[in-house]
Amino acid sequence: MSSISFLISTVLGLYIFVLMLRMWLQYCKVDFYHPVSQGIVKLTNPVLTPLRKAIPTVKNIDLAALFFVFVLGMVKVPLLYIANGQWAAEIIRQEWLQYVLIGALTVVAVFGKMIFYVIFFGAILSWFNRGNDQFSYLLYQLGEPVLSPIRKILPRTGMIDFSPMVLAFGLFFADKVLYDIFGILWQLAS
Repeated sequence: MSSISFLISTVLGLYIFVLMLRMWLQYCKVDFYHPVSQGIVKLTNPVLTPLRKAIPTVKNIDLAALFFVFVLGMVKVPLLYIANGQWAAEIIRQEWLQYVLIGALTVVAVFGKMIFYVIFFGAILSWFNRGNDQFSYLLYQLGEPVLSPIRKILPRTGMIDFSPMVLAFGLFFADKVLYDIFGILWQLAS
């Protein structure tokens, strides 16, 4: 991988992650005036504001952000081909269906990674402080929609909350299953 390919892959990956986090912040109704929320909004508004005129928000899910994640996931592989000097219009035309699938898989992969990082950092911070700061509360708000259904199923164990471990195991298992199903396409989307 050339340095330009690495740069493109990294910048697109980070921006895709920020877009997905923006969608999840809105879905979880996190405090809009939190400094992290404000930073993410400022990074994503230039792209999402024009898209929202055509793509609405449905049931607090920012479909414009999801659509743009899909588009960026779809164009990432052709951009990497171009950066590596492997540009061939016929290759891109022949494989357009694969790029659409990679775009859809990117949405799923980035959402899973985002949830994993939210619960991971939330669990790590819970060891050092007991949720008395704004960032811990933000992570709590982001993790609660996926952790609370697991807590309802798990038996009560006292002070130890096993729901982040169960969710992390489920995410790792889903990653392996999707790799078995889609192979290299899943790897390109991740």
